[in-house]
Amino acid sequence: MGDQSPDLERHRQPRRPPGPAIANSRLHRRISLLQSSIDAVSGHPTPAVIRLFGADRAADALRARQSCHQGNPDHVHRPDARPIEDLSTGDCPGHADGGPARREAHLSRRRLIQAAVLLAIGLLILYGVLRTVHPAEVATAIRGANLGWVLIAEAAFLAFIVVRGWRWLVILRASAPRARLGDATSVTGIGFALNAVSPFKLGELLRIGAIAPRAGIGVGEASATVVVERVLDVLALLVIAIGAAAFSGAGSHSFGLWSGVVVIAAISVVIAVVAFLAVSHPQPTLAMIDRIAKRLPASVGKFVDNFAASVLKGFASLRSPRRLAVAGLLSLLVWLCIVVGLVAFFRALTPQLSLATLTLACTIFVISQAISITPGSVGTYEGFFLLVLSTFGARPAALVTAVAVLSHVGNILILLLAGAVGALWLRVNRPSLPVRLERPVPS
Repeated sequence: MGDQSPDLERHRQPRRPPGPAIANSRLHRRISLLQSSIDAVSGHPTPAVIRLFGADRAADALRARQSCHQGNPDHVHRPDARPIEDLSTGDCPGHADGGPARREAHLSRRRLIQAAVLLAIGLLILYGVLRTVHPAEVATAIRGANLGWVLIAEAAFLAFIVVRGWRWLVILRASAPRARLGDATSVTGIGFALNAVSPFKLGELLRIGAIAPRAGIGVGEASATVVVERVLDVLALLVIAIGAAAFSGAGSHSFGLWSGVVVIAAISVVIAVVAFLAVSHPQPTLAMIDRIAKRLPASVGKFVDNFAASVLKGFASLRSPRRLAVAGLLSLLVWLCIVVGLVAFFRALTPQLSLATLTLACTIFVISQAISITPGSVGTYEGFFLLVLSTFGARPAALVTAVAVLSHVGNILILLLAGAVGALWLRVNRPSLPVRLERPVPS
């Protein structure tokens, strides 16, 4: 027995019981984010390195096995309610393990189909608008646009993103002192870039998810700041519309349009009053929410409690009259930028309508775009623009449609540019790692 090779003797040694995975502290300091958060494979202390160097360069086949293998080398695995699979050594689960992936793929296809259907509806609306005019006249009018007015309009749309980011920072700072102007403006640009090409203002959800970790606040707080923004938006547009109507005297010619504006404004005022009362009396508000949460399942009730507390923190800006006044003034400036941009696009093609009347018409049109149904408001943008401006006397329809198409395309281009710059800013100015990730992990 003594003349046998050392390799054979080593392989005959009994395997020690598996111990806990030990992270390499020196490696962790250099590539901390590459350490796997999943429990290591039994008996192999450093499987996390496999994802860095590749399974084909692992020391042996067992070390390269996926971490989903647990238990003995030959084991029975039931990933779902599907038939049991008897897996041999080194095998991975088969098709039965792909249930969640297939469900996610099914949801992705479903969302893609929904977006395609909505886009088709928008294109049909746009086609219907163009059918009422002569497309050749629309193209001729666009080719004759004044470049100077177009550049002014694009600059106004770009200023909209900057001023809106500034206003969001004012609201955020009430509960998030760490918030920065660059982050708020960049996330605003990215969110509105998504709004420009997606239905139902999905960019707002992106803004909430992106600003929360950078400002060090919860999702509920971020959501509350966006709600405050939207309420201020409607109130600012209402003030601009009333002022323009007072100067132009054309408000009586658009009673049907005003009724919709008043409804949206009333809803916004109700939301503002409820939010103010909630943040002014937090204890009774939380007690009422707690009573509601107790009637829900435990997990759901806990989520409702935590989310409500977070939302109340986000409404902190409503407690400061000075901060609220600054945000209100910035809201007027935000939407004056958009109205100026639309007026400039209109003036690039035609001098008709007085400035006050044109301002009123553009403001009511902006309010009509509060909810985008089709991706990028394709079709609905042009349809509402033609409806509103024609109500105030803009003629002919081909010219108004040309303004709608030109302003829509110009708006989308500027928002996509702002989104690209914002994404670059967020990539270059990444937030520092949490302290617990910056410290070396003990061996």
